[in-house]
Amino acid sequence: MASANTREHAPEGVVITGLAVVCALGSQTEQVWRAVRDGECGVRPTRHIDVSTLTCRYSAEMVQLPRSGPQRRDRATTMTLQVGQAAIESAGLHPRQLDPYRFGVAIGTSVGGLESGERFHAELIHRGLEETDRTHLLSYPLYTSADELSTAFGAKGPKVVISNACAAGANAIGYAADALRLGRADVMLAGGVDPIDILSLAGFDSLKALDSQPCAPYSRSGGLSLGEGAAILVLETESHAAARGATVLGHVLSYALTSDAHHATAPDPGGEGARRAMAGALAEAACGPEEVDYVSGHGTGTPANDSAELRAFGNLFPDPQRPPVSSTKSQVGHTLGAAGAIEAAMCVLALRDQVLPPTVNVAPDRTPARDIVPGRGRPHRIETVLSNSFAFGGNNCSILLGRRPGPRRRPAPRRVVVTGAGVVSPLGTGRAEFLRALREGAVAVRPAERLDIGGARSRLAAELPDERHRRLVDRSYARRLDQLGLLTLAATRLALQDAGYQVSRAESERVGMIFGTGTGPMETVAALSETIIKEGPHRVNPRLFPNSVMNAAAGHACLAFQIKGPLSTVATGCAAGLTAVGYAADLIRQGRADVMIAVAADELTPLLHLGFDRLGLLTETQVRPYDRRRSGMALGAGAVAVVLESAEHAERRKAAIAAEFGGHAITADAHRVAGNDPTGAALAECMTRALADAGIPPERVGGVYGDARGVRSIDLLEARAIGRVLPWAQVACLSGQSGHINATTPLLSLVSALESCRSGWLPPIRGLCEPLPVPALRTSVPAGAARRDAYLVNAIGWGGTYASAVLTAWDG
Repeated sequence: MASANTREHAPEGVVITGLAVVCALGSQTEQVWRAVRDGECGVRPTRHIDVSTLTCRYSAEMVQLPRSGPQRRDRATTMTLQVGQAAIESAGLHPRQLDPYRFGVAIGTSVGGLESGERFHAELIHRGLEETDRTHLLSYPLYTSADELSTAFGAKGPKVVISNACAAGANAIGYAADALRLGRADVMLAGGVDPIDILSLAGFDSLKALDSQPCAPYSRSGGLSLGEGAAILVLETESHAAARGATVLGHVLSYALTSDAHHATAPDPGGEGARRAMAGALAEAACGPEEVDYVSGHGTGTPANDSAELRAFGNLFPDPQRPPVSSTKSQVGHTLGAAGAIEAAMCVLALRDQVLPPTVNVAPDRTPARDIVPGRGRPHRIETVLSNSFAFGGNNCSILLGRRPGPRRRPAPRRVVVTGAGVVSPLGTGRAEFLRALREGAVAVRPAERLDIGGARSRLAAELPDERHRRLVDRSYARRLDQLGLLTLAATRLALQDAGYQVSRAESERVGMIFGTGTGPMETVAALSETIIKEGPHRVNPRLFPNSVMNAAAGHACLAFQIKGPLSTVATGCAAGLTAVGYAADLIRQGRADVMIAVAADELTPLLHLGFDRLGLLTETQVRPYDRRRSGMALGAGAVAVVLESAEHAERRKAAIAAEFGGHAITADAHRVAGNDPTGAALAECMTRALADAGIPPERVGGVYGDARGVRSIDLLEARAIGRVLPWAQVACLSGQSGHINATTPLLSLVSALESCRSGWLPPIRGLCEPLPVPALRTSVPAGAARRDAYLVNAIGWGGTYASAVLTAWDG
C-alpha cells in the first residue's frame, strides 16, 4: 500500500534502536567501544597494502576481516554485511516481519569497491580485454554495498548511496531520518563504509596530508591517518519502535548540510561553513548552543582542518571548556565515507553510558585551550551531542543526537516548482536546442569518433557533438576541472540562465545543490589508477587527486556560483540523478532552502565503454528500447541541471514557472546484486508511491518517460511495470536518440517532460519496431488523444534501485 502524500504526513520523531561498528579497534561493537573509552590507538604500520614507496607507513587497518560468502565480495561489502547483521540483532529487529517497502537503506561511502575496479584495470593493461575477470565489475560500483544490504535483509524501501567524501556517513544518517519523518519508511538501516585503498593512500600522500606518525588531532596536527571500517545504525519512527517494544538508545534530533564555497580541498579557514552546519542543526531542533553537552569533532589531524574547526567551535561556543570536544579519528583513523557513521555510533554509546570518548596522541605541550578530553574517556553528564563531518569540496554535515526526543517541528508544506533547466547532451547544448533535436527525431548514437575503444566489440556511442560547453566555464578555472567538472559547471550555468536567476550574497545560504552521478569522475580515477599500475603509487599527480572523489564536481560548482546552502552527492547508479531531484525538492518542502539546483552528470571514457562491453551490455547495431529485437545499449556523456524553487520564492521574483514538481519515490527489488527482478513489481510500487506522494490520481497521468535502454533485463521489467500501473498512458523513451547516459538520461527525460506539461507533446520512441507484448507501448501520440497534465519519469538502476518523479502543469 503506497504511503500518503508527505505534505499531509504528521512528522514523527526518529529513534535509534540498534547499532554496530567494526574498525581497527575490533570486529565487535562493545570491543570497539571499550577500546575507545580506554584510549587505545588502532593506527599501526600498514600491512595488507604495499606502502614502501610512500612517505607515510601508518594506517588504521582492520586486524581481522571475515571472508564469508561469494568470492566477488570486496572488503566494503563484507564489512557492510557484518555490521548490518549485528545492528539488526542489537535492535531485536526481525526484517521479514516488516513491510518491505517501508524498510530502507542509506549508505555513505567514498571508496566502496574501488579495489575491484583497480584489479580489472590492471588485468586490462597487462592482459587485454578478453582476459579480464568481468566479475570485478559487479563489485566495483559504489552502490554494491547498499545492494547487498538490501538483498540480504529484504529491504525494498528507499535506497540511497551518499558519496560526499568524508561527510557521506553522517549525511546518510540524515537522509534516512528525513525518509522516516516524511513518512516514506518505518525503519532505515543507515551508516557508512570504506576500506583502505592504495589510491586513497597514494593520493593523500601526494598532497602531503598524511602524518608520518599516528595522527594527533587538535594537538600536534601533523596530518591525518587513514583508516577503514563500517557502522550501521537502525533508525525507526518513534511509533514503530514503541509498537514493537524496542529499546531506544537515542534520538536523531536534526541534521544540517552546508557548503563552504571556498576551495576544492581546504576548508574555509574561518570555519564559517562548519559553524553554519552546527548552528543549522541546532536551529532545526530548537536547541541552544548552551544545551550541547559534547561535540564529536571532525578532527582529522591536518593543520587546516583542526584550526578551522576550532575557530568554528569558538564562534559558536565561546566558553573554551564547554562543551568538551574530542576526535576518535586519533584512535580509528580517518575512515573517509564511514567516518561520520562511526562517530555517530560512538556518540550514541556515549549517551548510553554517559562517558566522553577521548582524543589520544595528545602532545602535552601542544594542547589547545578547549577541552579535548585527552588520553582516556571520562564520565560526564550527556543529554545532547553534536557530531561533525566536514569534507573535500566544502561539504559540511552536523548531526544532533539526544537521549530524549526534541520538540516536534511541523513546517508549513511548500509547493516546489521548476523554473529552469540546463542541458549538455549528445543531442545538443541548451534546453531549446535539445528539445528541437528531439522534435526532429535526431539520433546521436553512431560509431565513436573521439573515443579510443580499441579491443571493444561495440563501436557505437553517443558522444558530445562539440566542445561548446567548455566555453561556458571560465578558461582559467576550467584548467582545474576534469570532464565531469566541466559538464557540471556548464549545465549549472545554463540552468541558472534559463531560470533567470543569479545567486546573490544575501541568498547564497538559502541556495543549495544535490549532485547525482552514475559513474563519477572515471577519467580522473582511471588516470590515477593507470599511474599506480604502471609507475607506482609514489608517482600519483597531486593536482588530479582532489577531482577523484564523487562530490568534487559539485564542490567546484558551488565555489563557482557561490552556493552555500545544503550540498550533497548521490551515487546510486542510474537512479542517482532522479534521486537528487527528489532530495532537493524535499529540502525545499521542509523549508531548509528556497532554491535548489539538482544536477546529474556522467562522463564517457574508454575504460567505461570497455567495462560495459566486457559485460556484454552494448549493442553493435542499433538501440531498440522496448523492442523484441533489442540487442543492447549505447553509452553517452552529458549533464542536466534543474533549478527548483519554492513556489513563493519563484512568484516573488516573477520567475517563469515551467512545471510543478509533484512528488517522488524510491524503491528497491532486493532481488540480487547486479540483477533486477524481471517482474517489475518494485518499479510498479515506486510509480504508485510517487503518484501518492504527489497526491495525483493515476487517471491524471498523460505520459510516462521510461528508462529502457535496449537491454532485455531492464526493458521488459519496465514495460511490465508501466502496463500494471498506467496501461493507458503514452510512453516515451530517449535512449534510442541520446544513448544511455547512466544517471543523466532520466533528467533529460525530465526536461522533455517540462515541454509535455506545457503542450502535451511526447517524443516518439526511436528504434521501436516490434514492441514487447505489454500494454501502453506506442511509437507516437495518437491523434486526438485526451490531454492530461501529469507526467511520470522513471529511473532504473542496475541491481534493482528505482526512482520515479511526477511533474504537473503549473496551475498558479
